[in-house]
Amino acid sequence: MSAILIVDDNPYFRDYLCEAVRRLGEVPIMAASAREGLLLLATQPVRAVVSDLLMPEMDGLEMAREVRAMHPAMPLLILSDGPEVITGPCLRAAQLIYGAAIAEKSGGGLGDALAQFLAQPGKEACDPAA
Repeated sequence: MSAILIVDDNPYFRDYLCEAVRRLGEVPIMAASAREGLLLLATQPVRAVVSDLLMPEMDGLEMAREVRAMHPAMPLLILSDGPEVITGPCLRAAQLIYGAAIAEKSGGGLGDALAQFLAQPGKEACDPAA
């Protein structure tokens, strides 16, 4: 079974996202950094990636570039910490260049945004073993 890859350096928010994904009937796998997420993506069957934008070492925009290089059709949701970041150049670049969906972490709409993102008809899972 393919999983939803959750990438966030904040352990509390990562746990929140994993629980939200479980409530939607999906199987989450967690990564605490973009680099860890990319390693999981290279070794696990994943059908979508949900990543924080602002992380140390490698941010969500850099991760989006790497995800696209590995799996051009992988559904990708990039999360920000507020409405001012949603309109910022990094998140717009993730949306326009890498085709990522974007959502705000705060404001109460994240659960709906996550459900809508995961409900979209997607490609088959990217399974590195296949």
